[in-house]
Amino acid sequence: MDETQPSPVLTDLTEVERQVVETARRGDLADSATMMTVEELAVTDNPELRVRADLLRDLLRGLHGDLDPRGIRLAGVRVIGELDLDHVTAVTGLDLYESALPDGIVCRHAHLRDLYLNRCLLSYLHADGLRTDSHLFIRDATITGGGDVGAIRLPSAQISGQLGLDRITITNTTGPALHADGLRTGYGIFMDDATITSAGDLGAIRLPGAQISGPLSLDRITITNTTGPALYADGLRTDSDLFIKDATITGAGKLGAIRLAGAQIGGQTALLVSRLDSSSGPLLVMHEAQITGALLLLPAVVCPTSRQTTSRRGCPDGDRTIIAHGLTYPVLRETSWRQWLHLLVHHTPAYWPQPFQQLAATERAAGHDNNAREVLITQQNDLRRRTPEALGNRIAQWRHGIWGWLGRYGYRAHRLVTALAVVLTLAAALSLLAGHVTTHPGHHAAERVPPATAKPVTPGTPCSPVELIGLGIDRGLPLGTTGIRAHCDLDTTTGWGQTFTAILWALQALLWGLATLAIAAYTGLVRKPT
Repeated sequence: MDETQPSPVLTDLTEVERQVVETARRGDLADSATMMTVEELAVTDNPELRVRADLLRDLLRGLHGDLDPRGIRLAGVRVIGELDLDHVTAVTGLDLYESALPDGIVCRHAHLRDLYLNRCLLSYLHADGLRTDSHLFIRDATITGGGDVGAIRLPSAQISGQLGLDRITITNTTGPALHADGLRTGYGIFMDDATITSAGDLGAIRLPGAQISGPLSLDRITITNTTGPALYADGLRTDSDLFIKDATITGAGKLGAIRLAGAQIGGQTALLVSRLDSSSGPLLVMHEAQITGALLLLPAVVCPTSRQTTSRRGCPDGDRTIIAHGLTYPVLRETSWRQWLHLLVHHTPAYWPQPFQQLAATERAAGHDNNAREVLITQQNDLRRRTPEALGNRIAQWRHGIWGWLGRYGYRAHRLVTALAVVLTLAAALSLLAGHVTTHPGHHAAERVPPATAKPVTPGTPCSPVELIGLGIDRGLPLGTTGIRAHCDLDTTTGWGQTFTAILWALQALLWGLATLAIAAYTGLVRKPT
């Protein structure tokens, strides 16, 4: 046939097809009133229940006269042949209810007023680049095939209204269930109570780069992908919330069960799933995601016992991992900061500083400064535990460990002050001991020093306890003196005197270091953000 000629219009209409045309002109529902299920309709040979797909195409093109704006409305029929609406600009909408389309629908780059396929059975809907002036509803429907390109294909489609897929059942054992890369909607996407069974590394539900002017709701959904992600939504953008509540989600592969990498959620993100599993990869991938509202995540989804501790012993469920570096959010809900900290330490595959910094910033913004400091201390501990080579050589690692033990990396400066007091007390105690250690008859390691311009003191005169304590403080203080050494000092001409002097010198050096660190900690000079 010459492709430049218009396609022929069906004229040999059956009785039921003439009724379809008449009701479409009036805007009425053409209802067969059959008691058959959609599964029975899909194989029926009853001519009173069969309508050719070509007739529906002709009607949508306006080739059978003026049609009512309410659209073509059919119920209880079997559509014979593939409904080919590729590149069609429809004059009205199409509403099929409780009907069977076993040969599928293609409407690639079509422009439809609206499309309703509620309670229908079909093998596939391939609608790449589809445009609708209103909604696309496929509710309570059953999709039984689709191949490796996807059962429902909506890449780069523009749905001006809502995409409603509530209670849909999609089974595609060789590819995605919903393939909607770059989809745009004028309102939300709803897949509540849906059942999705899929296979393939492209993901069961694909929404990468999709832009949703409303919420994305996957409440009570069941998604199973045996070889890839359950939800693949990298780069997703929504103007409102993301809800995944009371859902059962099973994925596989290294890409993760739920992928939201680089997503931008304009409201809250509620990941309150009942069960989340991945046979060979992370449970949740959210790196570089941005959440405007609260992040709601049940900790038991990742760590079944919702542990709150962080330790070198690890977590028995540490193989259940999440990826959250670059994730930003203003507030956590359903998860305490300690539970989230446990997930960062024991349920992430590698050390990343940003998740700790984000959690600390969130706690600080809520007025919980002490919690924020604890998060940053744990960050440094995790750095030393998982990537010690980032600290430098063994000496640098040892120095980092000592700094953590003494001052908690500058976030617990009062520990340094306590250490200063302990070392200074030790210096005083050593000096007090020196005043009781005999070096030779009548003399001690520490004793009175005769004044230069006064009556000589009897050799070997012991110092008082207060003088001995003052001597230790004098020799231990990094700066300033008590002046006590003019009256009482160590006798460095003796072995014991030299020993005590050397020890006090070491303590003085330690006090110098502690004082420096304490000052640096209080001023924040040694706190690093990584």
